[in-house]
Amino acid sequence: MWDYEPHIIKDEKPLLDAFIPEHIVHREGQKQLLASCLKPTLAGHKATNIFIYGPCGTGKTMLTNWTLNELRAHSSKVSSAYVNCWKHNTAHATLTKILHELGVFTTYHQAVHELLAHVEKEIKDTKLIVCLDEVDVLETKDLLYDLSRAGIGLVLISNDPYALMDLDMRIKSSLQPETLEFPAYKTDEILDILLQRKPYAFVGGTIKEKDLKLAARLANGDTRIALETVRRAALNAEEKGEERVSSEHIKEAFKKTGNLRKTEALKRLNNHEKTLYLILKEYKKMPTKDLFNEYTKRIDKPATDRSYRNYMNKLVRLGLVNGKGKLTGRIYEILI
Repeated sequence: MWDYEPHIIKDEKPLLDAFIPEHIVHREGQKQLLASCLKPTLAGHKATNIFIYGPCGTGKTMLTNWTLNELRAHSSKVSSAYVNCWKHNTAHATLTKILHELGVFTTYHQAVHELLAHVEKEIKDTKLIVCLDEVDVLETKDLLYDLSRAGIGLVLISNDPYALMDLDMRIKSSLQPETLEFPAYKTDEILDILLQRKPYAFVGGTIKEKDLKLAARLANGDTRIALETVRRAALNAEEKGEERVSSEHIKEAFKKTGNLRKTEALKRLNNHEKTLYLILKEYKKMPTKDLFNEYTKRIDKPATDRSYRNYMNKLVRLGLVNGKGKLTGRIYEILI
């Protein structure tokens, strides 16, 4: 009953989103610009702040972590910390996570200014780079000013190209970040990524290139979806005792992974955001003015213009909708 012998997957780790490969493909330009921003730390200088944006599954986090690994390998005088702002969205939580990454124990009762002073003390003899992933959900943007003024290099990541637009001028002046776009991968590029990981993940001959290409095409530019589709397809084939992964396994797995992004994203919406999403789901495409007017008709206590923009930025960030144009001329379109 419980007999189960893996014979297709050799190592599951290369099929996971968190895996960092030895070599990064199809991101050479991004790699060079990110490296040039962080390279000054090797000479004891502050890193140039950089804002990285692009859709889900385009390698933003992976390349950042790969680059930070490479940098630390070149110098013991450079340290780094990675913070996912979905999980640590307050100044206190972010600073606590930074200190934990530096191997420092903290208590919940320490005030924000105490934690910041603690960080500054810990990096007196080193240069620190902090990556704030999903930076737009950080509740207190003043923290960006404090970290930058403390001589800490910041890598700010978001799905939303307008994530830093509403920052206070004092913060913008302090940051002055370089901007780096990660466009969606093409099908052939995702295929190359899958082929790169194939020999590490699969027993030889258990999955064909044409089936990897099918997964790449179905993923629609998102490597996370492609990898998860292939992983689930392989596990399904193994459970059924079959010798190899087929196109049918890929198609069956995609029925679940194709909705994965949408399901996870919808869990994170409040009532206002759900209402806006459902309006767009109904109308498919709307100018921001019309969308806001329709939203005010459907909800008892509509948000202010600023909160409305934040709600729409979140929908864009989650990959549920697409936004083109700026401010009052922006047009929103449903994606999934």
